[in-house]
Amino acid sequence: MSNAIIELLNQHRTQRNFTDQSVSDATLAQIITSAQQAPTSQYLQAYSLIEVTNPHVRQQLATITTRSTVATQGRLLVVLADQQRNVQLAATPAAKRALTELDRFMGSVEDATLMTEAMVMVTESLGLGSVVLGSINNDTQAVIDLLQLPALTLPVFGFQIGYPATQPEKKPRLGLDAILFKDHYAQPASYQAELTKFDQTLHAYYEHRSSGAREEHLAEMTRAALGTAAKRRDFLKIAQRQGFLPEIGD
Repeated sequence: MSNAIIELLNQHRTQRNFTDQSVSDATLAQIITSAQQAPTSQYLQAYSLIEVTNPHVRQQLATITTRSTVATQGRLLVVLADQQRNVQLAATPAAKRALTELDRFMGSVEDATLMTEAMVMVTESLGLGSVVLGSINNDTQAVIDLLQLPALTLPVFGFQIGYPATQPEKKPRLGLDAILFKDHYAQPASYQAELTKFDQTLHAYYEHRSSGAREEHLAEMTRAALGTAAKRRDFLKIAQRQGFLPEIGD
């Protein structure tokens, strides 16, 4: 069984290098407005987008994300969790408290995440490519300062859009036996075998890919990924400074 959406998802590649062909304002607007149809928690639409065009700011963001192409290639958005708009609409102290506590803070991050994934799908359906930059939060406070973000907003992702300059190989994903359980969390008898099989597939992918081939295994990659945690330990403190999570101080 297949259809256009399944084919689109199955062909997904993260694109990090883009041609000089510009993405038009009309195309960008179509990507955003179509992605707005994604689910949103309690219909609060608790996200906003900032397109970054200033070359100096883009260079600073390239440094923060450790991606040099962020400075010059494609169009660059920063996706925000945003409860400022809803606090203005509700306009009572009780509403402000409710909208900034953990429940709605999480809702705003979820909204920003769903919006970003929807933009990925729309972008690829139009023949363009994109990269989601969680690394925007390698220095959250610096991003807040660079973009002059007001209270009750926080950067969640960077999102770079352009016409792909290369076609990376498709990166493998875990099989169902490793991620799908029934009724409760219980690893099946095949669980370890599935992880071993996937590790072999992943190793072959990295060993033979056309760009940046290297020796790699799943356990080593998992340990290496933990290095980003040190860069983001202040995130909750910064969120509080931005006006979220008032209950932590109660």
